[in-house]
Amino acid sequence: MRRTAVGVACWLVQPLYVVVELLVAAAASASYSLRDDTISALGQLGCAPGHEGAVVDVCSAAPAVLDAAFVVFGLLRAAGAVLLRPAVAGGGWGTTACALWVASGIAAAAVGLAPVDVVPGLHAGLALPVFVLQPLALVVTGVALGRSGATGPRLARSGLAVGAMTVAGAAAFGARLAGGPWVGALERATLWPAYPWLAGAAWVLMSRRARGASDPGTF
Repeated sequence: MRRTAVGVACWLVQPLYVVVELLVAAAASASYSLRDDTISALGQLGCAPGHEGAVVDVCSAAPAVLDAAFVVFGLLRAAGAVLLRPAVAGGGWGTTACALWVASGIAAAAVGLAPVDVVPGLHAGLALPVFVLQPLALVVTGVALGRSGATGPRLARSGLAVGAMTVAGAAAFGARLAGGPWVGALERATLWPAYPWLAGAAWVLMSRRARGASDPGTF
């Protein structure tokens, strides 16, 4: 029971990452654009040219805060997946989903240790798995939940829908990596939807547990 409770907590707090990012963006230089500038720009230690048309360089006022958020929330996603694995069920699909969340969470945490303006090559190499594995993790988790059939179809279908949306976002973001308008919006469309979904899944677990339906097959 304690294992499940800790896993639920790890996923329930995931939307707070978005809050942290928005606060760091609000404190950045006025030239920073959520629509046109990348998330990584908020974690860079120095200033750099922003999106096309920006009149001044983009400077993050709190790069250490965002980099720490990458590390903390990435590790929490990975830990939550491990702790909730018995609850996910779905056979091999559940095991695969857990592995994808762990790999993407660890990669996200590593990104926070490699600011883009300090080690750009390493930063890009660490970030790529996040954009591939996190959308896949959503899709596979949706399949696993559907196969377990313990919570009804809604949670499983929502996982598949959010996963499909983030896969499309990742493809569109990849096409914009060279730069251009909307690159920031596409990046966020790829990553952000997973965080409230994980919190919602954790809430379902917690609610069922409170009703006395927290056996390993109820996710």
